Amino acid sequence: MLRLALRADRLPGPAGRLGATAGAVLAAGAVTLLGALLFLAPTMREIVLLFGINAIMVVGFQLFVGNTGIVSFGHVAFMAVGAYAGGIAAIPVLDKELVLPDLPGPLASVEVGFVPALLIGGAAAALVALVTGPALMRLSGAAASIATLGLLIIVTNVLAQATPLTRGPQSLFGVPENTTFTGVYATLVATVAVSALFKWSGAGLRARAVRDQPMAAESAGVSVLRSRLWAFALSAFVTGVAGALYAQLLTAFSPASFYIAQLVLVIAMAIVGGIGGISGALLGAAVITVLNELLRRVESGMSVAGTEIHAPTGISSAVLGVALIVMLRWRPHGLLGSAELQFEGSAPARAEPEAPRTVPEDSPEAVGRTAGAARADDG
Repeated sequence: MLRLALRADRLPGPAGRLGATAGAVLAAGAVTLLGALLFLAPTMREIVLLFGINAIMVVGFQLFVGNTGIVSFGHVAFMAVGAYAGGIAAIPVLDKELVLPDLPGPLASVEVGFVPALLIGGAAAALVALVTGPALMRLSGAAASIATLGLLIIVTNVLAQATPLTRGPQSLFGVPENTTFTGVYATLVATVAVSALFKWSGAGLRARAVRDQPMAAESAGVSVLRSRLWAFALSAFVTGVAGALYAQLLTAFSPASFYIAQLVLVIAMAIVGGIGGISGALLGAAVITVLNELLRRVESGMSVAGTEIHAPTGISSAVLGVALIVMLRWRPHGLLGSAELQFEGSAPARAEPEAPRTVPEDSPEAVGRTAGAARADDG
């Protein structure tokens, strides 16, 4: 008999991995159903699409940060790369002659549809991650976080200076509006499934072993660099896909569209929901999106019970900052922490089970077991 549960680990074996993945997909399905109901209201359609794209972005962010423990400030750079790569590939050839007259010949003659544009955006972002990752992933802690912020600054400046490819600091326009509800939420379900499969795979277990005890994991035969690099590249791919979706929703954007404001929004969603879990990422995206939209409407002026409420401009950013401080002070692990929604079978009753020996999670023995489980899963 199956039941739903919230747990930070998963049951052993293929059935446990399947139940954990199915639980994450169910959470994505619940979010999709809620989005479909809200999408019926014309005034909510753009908000629902933006929420879906932000949810994909946060899931990609969590895929790396939750498994490696390195807080990245550079993932918005991958969103920017995906937006420009997918957007340029999707612009009709005739429009490219007007918008990007100096575009190199091979790129000027390429025109792709919705799904290929997403794959191109994801692949371009993953390529940037693979090129920069060997240097960045050798760092740990604050040094790694600051280095990823440097990556964001570099990518933003390169996009602002690459005028033949991006129109420089000016807005790139002419991208077809191909993003639909089906496209966004089908992509969300797919990315959640990929993220869950990675988390419970041998690669994910190795990444978390390195996160918890890098020296013990390395002594057990786990490569620190390789474990982090796989998570970095895969999360960059997911984030690049989100960028390509965003480009085909806005149809016009500039490098400034992918900078500090977008970074703060993504980090807030991850922290509120729980940076260690996929279910938390989806919950955080929903909470922050609803809060942000409510505050923006209050800024614009709204009537409640006949009373006109008009808040000062910028109150949404201020409340977002307060929410971050409150969460970090009283619930630093987020609303769900690292717990995941999972399917699991009811365990049969046992007579007087033997008490297991308690081993601290951060002990070398526990890390060695995690690394051994990772190698067993690979086998």
